[in-house]
Amino acid sequence: MYWETDEAPEPTCAAAVDVAFPLRGRTLPEAYAAPLAEALARHLPAGVGPDAVGVRVAHIPSSGHGWQRVPGWPILLSRRTRLILRVPRERAAAVAGLAGAELSVAGEQLALGPARRRELPSAETVYAHRVLGLGEDEETLLAQAQARLRAAGLYPRRMLCGRPETLYLPGGPVTTRSLLLDGMGAEAGQRLQAHGLGEGACWGCGLFIPYRAVT
Repeated sequence: MYWETDEAPEPTCAAAVDVAFPLRGRTLPEAYAAPLAEALARHLPAGVGPDAVGVRVAHIPSSGHGWQRVPGWPILLSRRTRLILRVPRERAAAVAGLAGAELSVAGEQLALGPARRRELPSAETVYAHRVLGLGEDEETLLAQAQARLRAAGLYPRRMLCGRPETLYLPGGPVTTRSLLLDGMGAEAGQRLQAHGLGEGACWGCGLFIPYRAVT
């Protein structure tokens, strides 16, 4: 006898996980990506290189209680602000040991609160705030992204680029764009979150997170 049910399949475990820390301090510089990566590199545990860690800051406030953040000014941190490090699953415990570390980021003193590990969810639609190393104009970026995704066995049905953004790196400013991918399947979206796309994960580039559907 064959009996089919509507039970959901068991969730899969991605090759990477997020390790989140409350980010305690007053401000971050507006161009924080490079100095934050540099400060973190000094504290990473043995066996974990900077290139193996994706760095993202979540819950950055842009307004509140009558104020509006002015472009060019430092970023005020809130109690909800989190530093999220995306690392290979086998390195998560070692990276969680950064809890309590004190960072000097462009002269601003910051501290990491208790670590919390988060699984990467399955997601049909994913979004990266910055993508680097696939070309600066939209046509080139989409063509390069499609080629790399297909090589990895990922086939999104829709790809959308955002406006150019300048990212200030030690070697000088570079242009990045946001990228939204949809229609590749939830398991494929999870795999893409784990592996990223393009260069510069330590500067927050190529890191995808779930996004609401575009249809």
